[in-house]
Amino acid sequence: MRPEEIHGKKLIAVAGKDVFGKKFINVVNKEIISKNLMTIGININEEDFDFFISNLPDSKVEVTVFMPEYQKKAAIYFGKEDFLLVSYKKDGKLEFIISENEESIDDAKLFELVNNTEFI
Repeated sequence: MRPEEIHGKKLIAVAGKDVFGKKFINVVNKEIISKNLMTIGININEEDFDFFISNLPDSKVEVTVFMPEYQKKAAIYFGKEDFLLVSYKKDGKLEFIISENEESIDDAKLFELVNNTEFI
């Protein structure tokens, strides 16, 4: 990914253990590019999770979609019940989309989540 591809777009991170360069992210990007949105996969090791999540409020990433392996851990970190699917910035603070169940994130689910009107 080149810097000119990112400039001016709202960044949506897909955070998981093995998501960088995954095809389903590219599929979604083709559908949302016209909305000035761009999804990027961010690989996070278990030992780096706390550092990653503690820096979300100050990062350039506007929206973070959590893969199943981090949905419960992210919810616990923010003191939420159940599973945290998405965190997003709104009016200078983080807001959340919670689920009662762990959810798989594929191209259809990612497309549904990034098209949420609350954070576009």
